[in-house]
Amino acid sequence: MGDLFADFLRSGRDIGASLGVYRGGRPVVEIWGGHVDRERTRLWERDTVTPIASISKSLVTAAVLLLIERGVIDLERPIAEYWPDFGQADKAEIPVHLVLAHRSGLAALDRSVSNDDAVALDTVLRRIERQRLWWNPGNRHGYHAVTYGYILSGLVKAVTGRTVGRFFAEEIAAPYQLDLHLGLPVDQHDRVAPMLGPSQSQAFRSLLNPMWLSYALGVLDRRSVSYHATFGGSDAGFNDHAELTRYEVEDGSAGGVGRGIALARLYAALIGPVDGHQLISADLMNTARQPQASGRDEVLRMRTDWGLGFQLPGGPMWPSVGVAGLFGHTGASGSLAFADTEHELAFGYTPNYWSELSHTGRQPQFRFTALTEAVYAAAGIRRWPAR
Repeated sequence: MGDLFADFLRSGRDIGASLGVYRGGRPVVEIWGGHVDRERTRLWERDTVTPIASISKSLVTAAVLLLIERGVIDLERPIAEYWPDFGQADKAEIPVHLVLAHRSGLAALDRSVSNDDAVALDTVLRRIERQRLWWNPGNRHGYHAVTYGYILSGLVKAVTGRTVGRFFAEEIAAPYQLDLHLGLPVDQHDRVAPMLGPSQSQAFRSLLNPMWLSYALGVLDRRSVSYHATFGGSDAGFNDHAELTRYEVEDGSAGGVGRGIALARLYAALIGPVDGHQLISADLMNTARQPQASGRDEVLRMRTDWGLGFQLPGGPMWPSVGVAGLFGHTGASGSLAFADTEHELAFGYTPNYWSELSHTGRQPQFRFTALTEAVYAAAGIRRWPAR
């Protein structure tokens, strides 16, 4: 595993990255290396953090599950019971679990979200309240790429008086000593490895490979949910360095920063005791990792599989590695965090180079797939051939 990690750095597939593995609630692997910048003048240090893209949704999900565990939120109850104004525009009956499973129909906003909007938060929440649905709740599923974090932040704020970023920091990150952040204080920005991504044109060219083609055709239609939920969902584009490096912005869908070992520790605490304490009960986690949606995704236009707030492997976004029962989340940066309850294993990988989004071949070769396979080989865990 360490050799593979080093090979990625030597070959240029990674510029810098961190990786962590927990087994039985204990850290067994912590690797970091490479550089923070494309010119390779600044080394990646042990405490370097980097944007984790959509894995940010795992932090939000953990916060909501903790409130469910405490009896503050009920999975089956409508969100509007906690947040009455959410019930506008035919949303009064949408239960919490449909948002967690990306089945609510509130998959996108008609207008994009700027960082200034996100800082104000209430500006976005008012849009959420007024937003029309893209399909009838429960009938279909589609990745709530931008709206997920804001819907659940509104819910958390309604029941606790705190934003989801503050709640996560105080109730989860601090007690479990997690270097994970939804809104990083400005005085810590000097330890961030910025995301080194493709240009806007490179990102669009990468969509020409067959895996992405159906989605790419959807994005070309600026009236579509595919466009509004992803490329049209945020004002910060791939070329907008000033906006992409505003790490203080609390964006629970894609704006978190952290380290691979911290993601592994979070997922370890979801499935068992870490330092004698378990974040979520086994019964609730068993419910959360059960399949809730599978098949054609209305936003991504490919197969996706979802539990409650967690991705399940099997579709093109997270190919199976021949192990049952995994749940986690991928990030567009090529990052991955997951847990395996049967083998008491948790994994986190956070690169700062979006190499998969720069790929124009027939099929992206995900770095995290090779690293996951190496972890299972090193642990001596037998796998069946991946489909």
